[in-house]
Amino acid sequence: MRPTLRKTVLLMALLATVAGAVALARLGRSVRQALAPSAVDTRPLRFVPLQPPGQPLERWGGAGVEGVAVTPEGLLVAGASGVGLVRGGRTTDISAGLPTLAASALALWRGHAIVALRSGGLFLRRGDAWEEARCGWGTLQVRVLAENEAGELFVGAREGLFRAAWGSRSMDRLDTHPVRAVAVGPGAVLAGGEEGLFRIEPRRAVRLETPEPWVESAALVGSEALVVTAAGLVGGPWDGSGPLRPVAGGDDLSSGVLEGEALYGLGGTDATRVRRIASGRVFEEILPSPARRLLLADGAAAGSPALFADTEEGLLRREAGGWKTAAPKPAALPPGPAHVTALAWLGDELVAGFFDGGLAVARDEGASLSWRGVPGSSVWGVNALLSAGSVVHVASLRGAARFDGRRLTPVEGPGAAFSLAATTEGVAVGYGQGVLLPGPRLLSAFHGLPGNQALALASGEALFVGTPSGLGAVEAGRVRWRVASGEGKLPHPWVTALALLEDDLFVGTYGGGVVRRRASRRSPATGSRVDPATYVPFVETEGLKVNTGCLVEAAGRIYMGSDGQGLFRLSRDGSRFVPLRLALPSPRVTALLPGRGALFVGTDQGIARLPLEVR
Repeated sequence: MRPTLRKTVLLMALLATVAGAVALARLGRSVRQALAPSAVDTRPLRFVPLQPPGQPLERWGGAGVEGVAVTPEGLLVAGASGVGLVRGGRTTDISAGLPTLAASALALWRGHAIVALRSGGLFLRRGDAWEEARCGWGTLQVRVLAENEAGELFVGAREGLFRAAWGSRSMDRLDTHPVRAVAVGPGAVLAGGEEGLFRIEPRRAVRLETPEPWVESAALVGSEALVVTAAGLVGGPWDGSGPLRPVAGGDDLSSGVLEGEALYGLGGTDATRVRRIASGRVFEEILPSPARRLLLADGAAAGSPALFADTEEGLLRREAGGWKTAAPKPAALPPGPAHVTALAWLGDELVAGFFDGGLAVARDEGASLSWRGVPGSSVWGVNALLSAGSVVHVASLRGAARFDGRRLTPVEGPGAAFSLAATTEGVAVGYGQGVLLPGPRLLSAFHGLPGNQALALASGEALFVGTPSGLGAVEAGRVRWRVASGEGKLPHPWVTALALLEDDLFVGTYGGGVVRRRASRRSPATGSRVDPATYVPFVETEGLKVNTGCLVEAAGRIYMGSDGQGLFRLSRDGSRFVPLRLALPSPRVTALLPGRGALFVGTDQGIARLPLEVR
């Protein structure tokens, strides 16, 4: 063989070898991805009884239902307004003792209610008390719960899929992919979430290909899987032997649950139409009210109605004669977000503003409050509300506006508004660019304020202005003095809340707690912007994050709302702030409003009413 030809043959053989190695590596990588090993890891688990609940309060959370279970005592309903037991058409709140109000999932574990909270954590009810599941995995963000016939609890969370046996002192993590849906089958579990669908087997997780990776719900019918994805309903063998293909009639389903061998789902633009898909045929049923979601009750006996619909008129159950009311609509905030960031009075009505929404209004109708939403898009991301005569002034991320109880009227301004205060000349509005005084005149850092963004305003001997860079005072249309970072007067420069009690100004900061400003009879020297007042910190509040607007005077006391540590009240002698042990919707206090002998407390999960005569 000629040398040139020999070299060519050797080169071709070498290239073939390399190509084969590359192909083999790619094949191995694809196999590893399809059979992603599920590293089963075990960590300790224990259940710790929670302390008895604090002072019971009337509370209003969201209206959504996330789980239903049938028990001998009655129907358990869990959702944005907590956990309730429905008997004889009446609902009893059994959430007292849980650290937050809104529930994200509910199941029965060996006949005991187990609840996941939207803020995190897992809680088991024994008798009339709650116990917290504490494990080596930390606080889990649980979305779904399911029990198998062996009494094992499968926990689908943002952190993965977990399993615990009844009475066990450990919890296993079966997979690390986020989970939104779980279907328990013989010898394996189907789990899906934001990153796809997986068949979880002992020691491994097999990815099942879906048209879209986002999985909203999953169910098993024999050897077939029915899965609702972002692209609609797909079905096929769940052992991975074949692809999951679109199911006729389910192309626009957004959620679905399986009862018997029929899948019931919601989709399209008409929320009153429930689609029933069975044996390749599609049927429709009409609900008496639009539905938010369908739910399958845990613990229902074979043959008993187990399908529920969470509608605008309450919880409905599907029975032989149609959809019947199973639980009345709770006294709750309007559908949508329940993160309350501002409260105000408009005559006899209570107005609430929302972090990721607009306004809602409540009228006192006897035993509770009846809420309604306020239409209109001129306000969104409400930061402050201020009652002024027959209107409520609104500061939101879409600017300032006025609300007269019927309509919203935008107010011209330089952009997003953050705070409000009533002065002798009119209403001052805090914007991201400074404070707009009545007149109008805009004062900013250019004019001597410690910063531009006016997060807090209070009107007293002067107009006090809180910014992320410190505190300032405006008199006669000019900045009189300012206190900024580095002067040692404020425990933290980020001022979020201001409240007046007699001659003292209480200054709330985000990360430094509260300090009291005691006015001086001396005035700042001519040309000086140094505040001659004395600042006394409340050392017990050191490190606390005071949320915007969460310092108010009520019944001669100062109340302070913190981010994650609950509600505090100034002691009678004014020397310190004392934490109040209350059953709030959440320890994240985001709005405070006194009135009618009560303090209304807004949180990121709803509102509570604290009677002020109770000490």
